[in-house]
Amino acid sequence: MVRRVCLVSGGTGGHLMPALVLARALQQRGHAAMLVTEGREVERELLRRELPDVAEARLPAASGRGLAVPLWLARATVAARAMLREHAVDLVVSTGGRASLPVGLAARSLGKPLFLLEQNAVTGRVNRLLAPLARRIYHGLPVAGGLGARGLLTGTPLRPQFQRIDRAHCREVLGLPVEATVVLVTGGSQGARPLNEIVPVALGRLPFAVHVLHLAGPGRDEAVRRLYAAGEGRATAHVRPVAADMDRMFGAADLVVCRGGGTTIAELTAAGRAALVVPYPHHRDRQQVHNAEVLQRVGAATVVEERDLTVETAVAWLAALLADRERLRAMGEAAGRLRTADPAAAILGDMGLNEVGGEAVAAAGVRS
Repeated sequence: MVRRVCLVSGGTGGHLMPALVLARALQQRGHAAMLVTEGREVERELLRRELPDVAEARLPAASGRGLAVPLWLARATVAARAMLREHAVDLVVSTGGRASLPVGLAARSLGKPLFLLEQNAVTGRVNRLLAPLARRIYHGLPVAGGLGARGLLTGTPLRPQFQRIDRAHCREVLGLPVEATVVLVTGGSQGARPLNEIVPVALGRLPFAVHVLHLAGPGRDEAVRRLYAAGEGRATAHVRPVAADMDRMFGAADLVVCRGGGTTIAELTAAGRAALVVPYPHHRDRQQVHNAEVLQRVGAATVVEERDLTVETAVAWLAALLADRERLRAMGEAAGRLRTADPAAAILGDMGLNEVGGEAVAAAGVRS
């Protein structure tokens, strides 16, 4: 039976990419998928690039504080109810972000099953609010204190290309020397100021040569290029604002310097790569710190608080890691041991949607 599924997401690429992967998997299985976002430019760009043929809807924009917030929530929930009815939606999947709250409330009020995908080791605020209404919560990372009765550890859905990464092939396609030391620097879909300002200078001061893939964020790439150009010449930098081929970026790297978002952690485990993680410091629940500690506990990452990141400390950490190829290999293998086989298939299988041509596709998950 063909099902109509509404996926709701917003805020960052880390929320949106898993929704797009699930939407593609649903389409491949003959189901109909639609996506609800907040309508930000980063969301529109990702949608145009990754899945231009998926139906998209947007909620009324949120603005203001205080009484404006509940007024927006009421207005957006009414709009979401109308949208779910208009598109004859059968079930709703939330991957987090502000837009998920009114759509989740609308789904519950209409008796539609609600499923949540939580990419982080600490459940985000919106998913915490929606959790009592959800039929199932799919977790991308192990959760401190256990998953709960409705929790299922599936991993975070990623592009299928992450399942077949080959280092030599990735380097060949990207034009990198096969035997070079390669560092990937990525601050997520919007970039990260400390990684853009400190890491290029530090890499330029290393006592050996490296090739660098640096994703600076939209509109920030030219400033990062200037920092590498002003360096001491030891870092050969390939700077982009964003990348559509993240699987190749991770696959080519010996070491990844990154933030600690749930999707980034999932990409590290899928690629089996060592990491120097600088978590975003301004979440009240220290979400990215907890994510990064999942890797650190198994020896797959070094975690550095942003307040401790200076050019001098970055040089020391980077030099120690990059000079020890055996340590990088062991860290990558430790990350790979956290890999999950096929999160999208596990999630859709648990929902009863993992069918192609009427035959069930095997899906694996780890239950609480």
